[in-house]
Amino acid sequence: MTPPPSISRAPIQGDEEAVYTAAGLAVPVAPLAVGGSCAEACDRFSRKADLWALAVVERDGRPVGLVERHNVMGRCAASAETAALPLAQVMDPAPLLIEASVGLSEIGRRLARLKPPTPQSSFIVVEDGRYRGLGAVADLMLLSIEQSDLRARQLEAAKRQADQANRAKSAFLANMSHEIRTPLNAMMGFAEILEQEVLGAHAIPLYGEYARDIADSGRHLMDLINDLLDLSKAEAMRLELSEVLIDVSRVVSSGARLLSERASRNGVRIISAVPPSLPPLRADERKLRQMLLNLLSNAVKFTPSDGVVTVGGHVAGNGALWLSVHDTGIGMSGEDLAKAMEPWGQIDNALGRGHVGTGLGLPLTKCLIELHGGRLDVVSTPDRGTTMALVFPAARVEPR
Repeated sequence: MTPPPSISRAPIQGDEEAVYTAAGLAVPVAPLAVGGSCAEACDRFSRKADLWALAVVERDGRPVGLVERHNVMGRCAASAETAALPLAQVMDPAPLLIEASVGLSEIGRRLARLKPPTPQSSFIVVEDGRYRGLGAVADLMLLSIEQSDLRARQLEAAKRQADQANRAKSAFLANMSHEIRTPLNAMMGFAEILEQEVLGAHAIPLYGEYARDIADSGRHLMDLINDLLDLSKAEAMRLELSEVLIDVSRVVSSGARLLSERASRNGVRIISAVPPSLPPLRADERKLRQMLLNLLSNAVKFTPSDGVVTVGGHVAGNGALWLSVHDTGIGMSGEDLAKAMEPWGQIDNALGRGHVGTGLGLPLTKCLIELHGGRLDVVSTPDRGTTMALVFPAARVEPR
């Protein structure tokens, strides 16, 4: 049986999204009165070849049945007595009623659940329980395709806008960093001159402390600018790698030494358990050191006094190289971890409030390891500690 020709839908005024609901499928076909006869339905179907169903409604407009063309026309042609039958004997007394505000996907689910649909299937669209029009499966299919095409175009337009905004952000950050670095370097230089009393001793010793605070603040701001620029470039896939063969244990030892003084001030020990026999790694050494320092700094920050931060490394069975930083700190819940992995995300706790941070370290580390084709693995338990591992693919590990 060929599908019914699509019936033109009445235009819907207002919200464009309303078109993609049952209201957009409702064809305002005049219904039959509940007390009518089968002859009335046959006459309507005979005069309009593309009419495949008629609703039967009460006086108050509430549907009570559905008369479908294929159930009536053959019986009327076969017997004149059929024409005299009341509508109640030929109609479906339990038609599918769809509220006008229901979306297309939900209509499809209801059709499939209540009665397996065919292209000839029809349903009644109601508004506040009263008849509004007829809907057809054939029209539902066409409108669903139209909606999918529209959404695809909208997504493509949104993607273009997002790409354009991302490029604008990257350009802004690059220009901003350049404009800020120049005066900031001058400020830091003058602050260091004052701190070291190059031009003479201060009459008031407190001025030296102020100069040191200015220099420290400047260095912190410079680190923030560099992290912002690196994160922006990494997200835009514009950060380039300068790959060399790296002695991993040497880089780990160097990073541990850099942070050992800060850790000792907090009563935290850093232990390097990376075996010197680890094979060379092909990677960007500066970015590897940056990733390790970010993980170590984060571990020291969230480990209380008398805690331990351990750096480990090994080659897994699949050839991947793992560099892990394990701490005995406060750990994180799943919600805290998700927040920490977002740019500017910072965990609110007593230990964290005691340290200056930007919330860019972990997101930047994740971007940098993914730039190397690897991943950042995190396992954390509240009050028991955290393990963060840089996992480099086997292709970057040089055989001994």
